[in-house]
Amino acid sequence: MTARLDGQVILITGSTAGIGRAMAERFASSGARVVITGRSVDRGRSVEQLIRSNGGEALFVPMDIGEEAQVQAAVAAAEQTFGKLTGLVNNAATIQGRKDGPITEIETDDWLNILRVDLTGTYFALKYGLRAIARAGGGSVVNISSTAGVRGQIGNNGYAACKGAIQALTRSLAVYYSRYLIRVNCLIVGTIDTGEGKLKQLLDSPDTGPKLIQQYLGRVGRPVEVADAAAFLLSNEASFINGVELPVDNGATMKGHAINKPRDMAGIAAPPNPWV
Repeated sequence: MTARLDGQVILITGSTAGIGRAMAERFASSGARVVITGRSVDRGRSVEQLIRSNGGEALFVPMDIGEEAQVQAAVAAAEQTFGKLTGLVNNAATIQGRKDGPITEIETDDWLNILRVDLTGTYFALKYGLRAIARAGGGSVVNISSTAGVRGQIGNNGYAACKGAIQALTRSLAVYYSRYLIRVNCLIVGTIDTGEGKLKQLLDSPDTGPKLIQQYLGRVGRPVEVADAAAFLLSNEASFINGVELPVDNGATMKGHAINKPRDMAGIAAPPNPWV
């Protein structure tokens, strides 16, 4: 264990699996007391027990990010159990797949549900989380966005709209809430292999896997790599970093669209990719 987050109490939305779970484990191993939230009680209890068995402190609170009362209750539980809240990570989101798409093809009810989870849920967490962090004397917020909020995509317009909004919101929050000694930053996350779901199918497919890996300059990311970046932004090591939108994508968002045949440096061949 390290002491990077020693003394902090951090609530992570959507932290029973995937990136959120990796964050909970990473923060706890760095000395933070973590509040795990999500809809799956079984998964949440499992993460809570794992952290405790490794010597950390954790609390699981069942929570649907789209239900305001449940979000308010989770923040209250963090303060009641640990005495304060100093950090918030807005990680919960959903990609609606067939229900999302080009804007002209999205049903109104589906559009509203995408916003309810991916944007309004973030609003709920901020509404109550920022007040709690201010009561603690300051702290840090990390919002999780996506490359979909930066680069145009074919489809998933609802998801992209929410992520772009979260990035704009991050900038405004950083400016205003600095008066309460609260820093607000954002991670722009690329494709992360969580080992499950539709992404696993895409990566395992000989048709789509190589193309996806090429798009991310040789490999996709791991959940712990997002967790490491979030841990840094939450820590005092980032005490003068505010309003930043940090890509965690192996450089994919800055890659140009032109296709050029790669060449080795004179006399120096590229080494094998250790991540493949």
